[in-house]
Amino acid sequence: MGAEPSGNIFARIPKVENFSFAANTTYGCGGCADIAYFPRSADEACKLFSALKAEGIKFCILGAGSDVLAADGLYRGAVVCNYNLRAMEYDPIGLTLRTECGVTVAELLAYCRARGLSGTEFLAGIPATVGGLACMNGGAGGKFMSDCIKSVRVFDGELHDLTNEECEFAYKHSTMRDMDCIILSVLFAVERQTPAAVAANIAARLKGRAALPAGRSCGCVFENYFGVSAGKIIEGAGLKGARVGKAYVSAEHADFIINGGDSSADGYALIRFVKDEVYKKFGITLKEEVCYIGDFNDSNG
Repeated sequence: MGAEPSGNIFARIPKVENFSFAANTTYGCGGCADIAYFPRSADEACKLFSALKAEGIKFCILGAGSDVLAADGLYRGAVVCNYNLRAMEYDPIGLTLRTECGVTVAELLAYCRARGLSGTEFLAGIPATVGGLACMNGGAGGKFMSDCIKSVRVFDGELHDLTNEECEFAYKHSTMRDMDCIILSVLFAVERQTPAAVAANIAARLKGRAALPAGRSCGCVFENYFGVSAGKIIEGAGLKGARVGKAYVSAEHADFIINGGDSSADGYALIRFVKDEVYKKFGITLKEEVCYIGDFNDSNG
């Protein structure tokens, strides 16, 4: 039996036309995409990926919409939203937990807290999905996804279970960022604890995050520079409170850019300004942690 025609796949997967990035990202701005698809299973996600590739349709993959800045205007392509891929399966013998890519940190920790599974509490409070965090080796408090991942299941036309070593994790990076693939699920290594102990660990982490700036943001915009906080570098350059349009550098944490309006262009211009000013003052080129979607028409890349 041959492969299912692309038209059949596009027709049967739930979809939304004129998909709003402003309504589906934590930064709360950006234009619309032609269409967004919402696969309901890993199998549908793989078939959709293959169909989009076969038809030459540009697409991006979106999880919780954090660490993302989408350009204003129309994104001429498709968005693959993994919201529906949220299954979790605990193996008490192997002490592993497989979670699909669309599982949010809040859902992951609720599952672990109820069953007394420890190892991922450091993620508490991060507004992200498991798939997105695995891709960028996200983390907090000096710990990263690479510390608790055993393997990552991806599809690039074929199915692969990448071991921790094969993921080539580094600071804010993994091999998945360089692959043309979709992350389907993550296999975590977990430890048994009492539910009360796991709950206490989560509460302690959430307390530590309470001091982070309020307002619409994508979290930290820049990666730390060889172990030095990007926020401290930006603060040292005198850029707290710097503003372009309605976007401004937080006075509480200089690595946060707050969106006070509805234009991605303001935020993007401020990011470029901060990079330029830091380079002028310190000779340091900050690297963005935030991922861009769409065309910002910037000649500097």
